[in-house]
Amino acid sequence: MGRGLAAVLGCALWIWSGSATAAVILLYHHVAEDTPAATSVTVEQFAGHLAQLKAEGFDVLRLDQLVAAVQDGAPASRKLAAITFDDAYQSIFRNARPLLAEYGWPATVFVATDAVGQGRQMMTVAQLQQLHREGHLLVNHTASHRHLIRRPQQVTEADWRALVWADIEQGQAQLTAWLGSAPPRYLAYPYGEHDGMVRELLAEHGYLGFAQRSGALDAGVDWQDVPRIPVNRHYAGWSSLGDKVRALPWMVSVVAPASPVTDVARPELVLTLPRAWQGRVQCFAGNAMEQRWQLDGERVQLRATPAADLPAGRTLVNCTAAAGGGRFHWHSHLWLRRSGGQWPAE
Repeated sequence: MGRGLAAVLGCALWIWSGSATAAVILLYHHVAEDTPAATSVTVEQFAGHLAQLKAEGFDVLRLDQLVAAVQDGAPASRKLAAITFDDAYQSIFRNARPLLAEYGWPATVFVATDAVGQGRQMMTVAQLQQLHREGHLLVNHTASHRHLIRRPQQVTEADWRALVWADIEQGQAQLTAWLGSAPPRYLAYPYGEHDGMVRELLAEHGYLGFAQRSGALDAGVDWQDVPRIPVNRHYAGWSSLGDKVRALPWMVSVVAPASPVTDVARPELVLTLPRAWQGRVQCFAGNAMEQRWQLDGERVQLRATPAADLPAGRTLVNCTAAAGGGRFHWHSHLWLRRSGGQWPAE
C-alpha cells in the first residue's frame, strides 16, 4: 500500500474515532472503606466518579436502556454509560444508592441469589425489592456464583452443561419470584469467567453475557461477551479510569483463541485489524508484549505474546490504539491460566 493511501486510511480512522458513540459499562462490587481493595472503591472515589461522568457529559442509563440505545444505533454525539454492581452487597444499598439518587441515575445490580440475606454484608430481599421499586434494575449473576468454566474432572461435559444451565435458571427464577416479573435475560459471569460452552448456552436461551474486561461497545459487540470496565481502589483514579470511560469501540473482526482458558505460559493473542492500524496498537499484560504484524489482504494480523510467563490464574491483556483527541480504542482479553492442568486456589 502506498504512503498516500495509508495517510487517507489513517485520516479516515481519526474521523471515525472522533465521532463514534462512547457506550461503556462500569463494574463495581463494594462501595466502602473496610472491604478488600481489589473489589472495592471508597465512598469518596465513587462520588468522584459520578461527578466526573456528569462533568464529561455522559448520559447514565440503566443497563437495559443502554443496551436498547446501542442496538438501535444511538446518535454518534451521545456519550452513554451504565453503572453496574455485582453480588448485591449492603454497601451498594447504604452507600452507593444515596449518591446515585443525588443525580437521579439508575444502577443495575447482578444478584447471586443464594447469598441474598446471608450475613451482614449481603442485601436482604426487602432491600432488593426497594431498589426495584426505585427504578434500579436487578438481573442474574447465577444462584450459586460458582466458577462456570471450572469443570471437575469427574463430571462429564454433558452433566456440567446441565449443572451450569440449572444454576442460571435457578437465579432467574428466584429473581422473578422476588420482583413479581421476569428480569431481562442478562447474565454477569461470576469472576468474569466464560468459555465457548457457556457463551453458546446463553445464546441458545436468549441471554446476553456480561464480562469483566475494559472496552466500549457498539451494535457490533459480541452480545455474549459484553465488556464491563472493572473498577477498584487500585485503579480508581480518574487519570487512568477516565481513559477507559472515554474509550471507543475496537474494530476487530477476529480474536483468537475463542477461549480464555490456557495451559500455556506465554499464550498468543491474535487480532485481525484494519490495515491502517499497523504499528498503532500497543498491548500490555502487566508489561509490554512482543508484537508481530502480518499482512492479511486488506487487513493486518497482530500476534501478541507476553514477554514473560503468565502467573497461574487471571491476567488481563489490554490493547489500545490512539484515536485522536485524547481518546483510545480499547480492547481487553482475559487469560485464565491453569498450572499443570489444575486451577489455582481462590
